[in-house]
Amino acid sequence: MRFEPRANSATDATKSLALLIDALDDEYEQNVVAGALAGAREAGATVLCVAGGSLEDPAADRAARNFVFDLVGAKNVSGILVLSSSVGSALGPARFRPWLERYAGVPLVSIGVPIAGYPSVQVDNAFGARAVVTHLIRDHGKRRIAYIRGPRGSSEADVRLEAYRSALELEGIELDPRWIVDGDFTRPSGSRAVAVWFDERGIKPDSLDAIAAANDYMALGAIEELGKRGLRVPEHLAVVGFDDVDSARLARPALTTVRQPTEMLGRCAARAVASKINQRPVEESGLLPTELVPRTSCGCSSSFASGVSLNVSQNAGRGLQASFVSRRQIIVAELARAARGRLGAAGPGWETRLIDALLNELRGMRASFTREFERILRQVERSRPDADLIQEVLSGLRLQSLPCVAGDAIARDRLEEALHDARVFACAFGNEALASRIRHERDRSNAFQRALRSAMITGAAEVSRVCAAALPEFGIEACVVAALSQPGNVKSEARVVIGFGPGGKLASSEPIALDALPSHELLERSGRTQLLLPIVHGAEPRGVALISIVSLDATFVEDLRNAFAAALVVLAMKPRSG
Repeated sequence: MRFEPRANSATDATKSLALLIDALDDEYEQNVVAGALAGAREAGATVLCVAGGSLEDPAADRAARNFVFDLVGAKNVSGILVLSSSVGSALGPARFRPWLERYAGVPLVSIGVPIAGYPSVQVDNAFGARAVVTHLIRDHGKRRIAYIRGPRGSSEADVRLEAYRSALELEGIELDPRWIVDGDFTRPSGSRAVAVWFDERGIKPDSLDAIAAANDYMALGAIEELGKRGLRVPEHLAVVGFDDVDSARLARPALTTVRQPTEMLGRCAARAVASKINQRPVEESGLLPTELVPRTSCGCSSSFASGVSLNVSQNAGRGLQASFVSRRQIIVAELARAARGRLGAAGPGWETRLIDALLNELRGMRASFTREFERILRQVERSRPDADLIQEVLSGLRLQSLPCVAGDAIARDRLEEALHDARVFACAFGNEALASRIRHERDRSNAFQRALRSAMITGAAEVSRVCAAALPEFGIEACVVAALSQPGNVKSEARVVIGFGPGGKLASSEPIALDALPSHELLERSGRTQLLLPIVHGAEPRGVALISIVSLDATFVEDLRNAFAAALVVLAMKPRSG
């Protein structure tokens, strides 16, 4: 009997939203997804995240994934969010709009790019791109600024390029056309841009002051290539980006960039589509602000990058206790800002405890600060804060505490010594935790992969049992994989071959319409977030996997997608029983 999806009822009006994205392993898209999930929860909705590819992708294996977008529609979702800035980047808004007509009748909101006829949520690309280039000119005296643009056809790339040109013009700088090189928003294209300037166009490195890129990945690629050529950033060339992905903050040197509120993009889009479903008014275009984030890759000092003014004179002559009392709220606010809400496991008032311990250290109570700092790190260990965030907390504490020790050489020496010891401990602690986590996750993933390979030899039922036993540890509580009867033909009949649900219930082999997967009985009592993944072997579609997740580990999900592709190939060689 063929399995068909349940029809949406009137009471299900906002319960099922599809989010169409390009890739799960992209930091920008991960943040948008996180925001969309939060917005959906606020609207009482579930999310079906459809991870296809970028339309007209030149890579055949990635382009083969796009068939999965045709599995979404009025039969299985109530509304659609589409990350147009990624999925349709190669088409541009004019050509992408006709493609979206396949979803006619389903409320739809565009994320990142305005599409005529649809509500959209986007960021102020022009302001941000102009601000970062103007910062190079006015604050660092840079005038010969090369630029790596995004892909042609991308409206975001076009807006940022025009803002770069506008910033130069407003500052009276004549643009040399050789300064602009095409990129595609990837790291390798940033590396290639440097080669184009220096090797193909004959531009000498010392004839440029800086490089601006239309996104962080290209900027980071440029920094890597400059390093290979013996050119240091920012000493020889300043480099800036756009987006503020986590890699920008963690880079060495830390990348000056433009922060766009990626999580808020997803959250606002989810709210907008929920309103549209319920026939409430929705703005045609929502514009979110961007923010310049100065770091060291442009030449900013740590104090400038932190936005902190070190006015030491205001506390000169005060006692140590009085100085810390007068600045306590400022220091607490700085610690909270640097922690960005990720040290909550340390308990309420952790900032005050750390300040009190530091004050005791400055009074001569040796190792008081180190002991409290270690206690806090142990408390937050399970939440896995990254090492750079901890270092930012210590930097914020130092910058806001320095005015308190103005004129007291002994206290200042003790401050620097205590914070130095804390940094050393934080590095060792972070390295130990990271190594342990990587080792554990690698061992666990390898064990699953070995078990899966052995199960393939036995058959589909054994593969399902292995998945049911192992995948919940990776945050996957249910899974259904359907294989095409004719590999490569996405119109051919499909059949469930692998699957499990909550409680370890296993899938049975049955024909199924691919667009019915979200309604499969194994997923009925699973969580609020599902991922629809096209399964491709080489450039040949093989089937579709739908997984219900509690938490998202993008790297593991991509590994799982590849494992399922191998499983479908092997299982297709075995005669079907029954």
